[in-house]
Amino acid sequence: MAENVMARAVIFDLDGTLVATDRFWPDAARAGALRAFLDLGWDRPVPEESVWMGMVGQPLEEAFLAAFPEMGEADRKHLFDCCVEEEHRLLDEGRAGLLPGVEETLAWLVAQNIPIGVASNCSASYLDAILGGLGVGRWVREARCLDSPGIANKAEMIGDLLSTFDTRHAVMVGDRAGDRDAAWANGIPHVHLSRGYAQRGESVQAEATIPGLDCFSDVLDQRRAAVAQLIQRLEVPGNGATIGVLGRRCSGVRDFARDLAAGLAAQGRGVEFIDGYQWLRNPDEVPGLDAGDPLVAASEALDLNQADLALAQRPTGDRLRVVALPLGLHPSLLSHLERVIWTDGAQDVLERRLRGEFFTLGGPRKCEWVRDQIWPLEAALVRAFPPALLAHLTVDLSNALKPLVALAPGPG
Repeated sequence: MAENVMARAVIFDLDGTLVATDRFWPDAARAGALRAFLDLGWDRPVPEESVWMGMVGQPLEEAFLAAFPEMGEADRKHLFDCCVEEEHRLLDEGRAGLLPGVEETLAWLVAQNIPIGVASNCSASYLDAILGGLGVGRWVREARCLDSPGIANKAEMIGDLLSTFDTRHAVMVGDRAGDRDAAWANGIPHVHLSRGYAQRGESVQAEATIPGLDCFSDVLDQRRAAVAQLIQRLEVPGNGATIGVLGRRCSGVRDFARDLAAGLAAQGRGVEFIDGYQWLRNPDEVPGLDAGDPLVAASEALDLNQADLALAQRPTGDRLRVVALPLGLHPSLLSHLERVIWTDGAQDVLERRLRGEFFTLGGPRKCEWVRDQIWPLEAALVRAFPPALLAHLTVDLSNALKPLVALAPGPG
């Protein structure tokens, strides 16, 4: 397993990801249905196991409505209550269990000081029973469910966990398409567990697919390996050099720059990381940028004086400096850099990250500013100062879990 993990939080689904729900839920549901049908005088066969397992991972009340649309609301609630009562009875009897690789993976993440979150479409009573009864709670720092205050769905659970952990550099792990959708709604990658409870015909496109959590560390290691490959190919200089990580907004510039700094530090290099996004002005300060001259527009969007002052102070000794630079193709910024790395990603991925990052944290105003002002400005700078001619290496971050590093035909 990798020593320097390239993620700052991992969020897990519960059923089918951490918990072997098939050990108790089908039996509980069948027993509850038999009792409810008898109470209601309803003469019909109890649904097969596939029907009950198809509910796993969905909000149960919605799943019951879909499975029993012909029932009245009061009768359906009675059925629901009977099934949940039977479920808690089996949980109290110790029928639940963790899936293979769960204990080892969670313990490893905790040892790496990576915060663990849980997001589940379940009730608070079920969540407490699982976290306490199976001992998962000793590893999980934060957990959210449908009973959590202010939470309406799994996407909001993930958004709340990201805010609590104060990071966007996170990974969601789950077995259903709904887990992927919730992760992508927040602009973070999803790891799909193929041994989970996804139903036949349920397509779960994801950044990575693994059979079980015993393979999870290999997924995280792909990004670490890409950073190590980049360091090797970059021929990193010593003696106070500055490495600039540039790229389009939402391509993952800052996270990749931080990971590069961590990778260099892991090799024993003295490294200073600077987040140049601190120099980017607020959209309220410059609501409209100069559409005719990209250099003028860049100076409006970015405080170039502060950037120049900070970058002019060279690292001391043999220390290196890694700086994440917005609008970094501006010549006055490039003049401070000994090595240039250009990051980019597919447009649909950038759009997804933009929606997740800013609708969750900054609101639609900032999202519109990036789409309508910053991206066109970046495109103009790319045309004027082609990254292929200026960068030493390029990194495709369309898949944040598996960056693709390539030599650029520029100065390197």
